[in-house]
Amino acid sequence: MSATDICGRLRDWCELYPNPLALTEENAAARADEDERLGRFAGLDALDREQVIELISWKFQSMAHRKALALRGVSLERWGGQAGAAVLIRRALADSDDDKALATVCGIYRFGPAMSSVVLAACRPGRFTVADSRALKALRGLGRMPAGPPGFRQADWLPYLRACRSLARLCGMSLREVDRALWVAANDSELAG
Repeated sequence: MSATDICGRLRDWCELYPNPLALTEENAAARADEDERLGRFAGLDALDREQVIELISWKFQSMAHRKALALRGVSLERWGGQAGAAVLIRRALADSDDDKALATVCGIYRFGPAMSSVVLAACRPGRFTVADSRALKALRGLGRMPAGPPGFRQADWLPYLRACRSLARLCGMSLREVDRALWVAANDSELAG
């Protein structure tokens, strides 16, 4: 697929986020609300417990079981202390190594790559994007990632991040726009993956 074609497809898919069946105006309003909600975290070097709970609620809004598991990682007992969630988040946001940053947040009890990446992407939107199995599937279908298991593994992080950054640069899009487009693209029957 040519650069022009892939960029056009990404822009079209992005317009269909979050609900491919909704009206254009509804999707635009939902994206604007999401941008405002997540934009409040951009540039923060630390998060308080309520902010992390808000991010968990956003990421797992339609997955009650995963939300409940992630909330365990930021319980009052696991929040403070030398190895608590607050310290791990602060340490990850200060780390210049992309792999170590994700691994540090993954050190929070019940936080996998998906939730860990949300914290990073919310606070550093120009550097990180959300690790998502649907987006991973779309990248594979576009030939931008090698074949692999359907679930997002920590080992997928760096190649996934590189692929998303490459598409963002190529198409003049933000990482969040690329992530949204790939999330929608996962249902495109024309993709091989």
